[in-house]
Amino acid sequence: MRKFRDGFSMLVAIFVIMLLAIVSSYIFNISSSTTKTGTIQYQADQARLYARSFTEYAILAASGNDRTKPGNCISTINSTIGTNPSNGQGYQITVDLTYIGNQKYIQYCTNKAAVLSNNDVDSLSVIVDVYVRYKDYQQVAVAANASKVPWITYHRRSIQKL
Repeated sequence: MRKFRDGFSMLVAIFVIMLLAIVSSYIFNISSSTTKTGTIQYQADQARLYARSFTEYAILAASGNDRTKPGNCISTINSTIGTNPSNGQGYQITVDLTYIGNQKYIQYCTNKAAVLSNNDVDSLSVIVDVYVRYKDYQQVAVAANASKVPWITYHRRSIQKL
């Protein structure tokens, strides 16, 4: 009878150890997926904040330049934040500005301008398109070749009177 109790105790111990191993692996799986989701959300929120910030910067740059003089019309702003965005370490930002309004205000902005009226309208507006591109750095860390990881692009468009 004693051998039977020892054997039964051994089976119960093995069963409990297996059950604890399964539960702990499930907990680790949930923890890692939560971390990955948090990282993805963090990068997306950063992209939104950069797009908003560069929208304000573009409006400031457009309003600070005299567009009635040759060479003073800003149509594109390019920037890089981080050390190497193509390896998942930062963001590439491109801002395109399109001017809308009276021809006398945007006569030197021919490549990015839409003339609404020659004389009637005295207002000037700008359409700001901000593109923030980044790569998921967790995918870059796992991938053998970072160039095969797709870019994620966040786009924000806004219109502002100048």
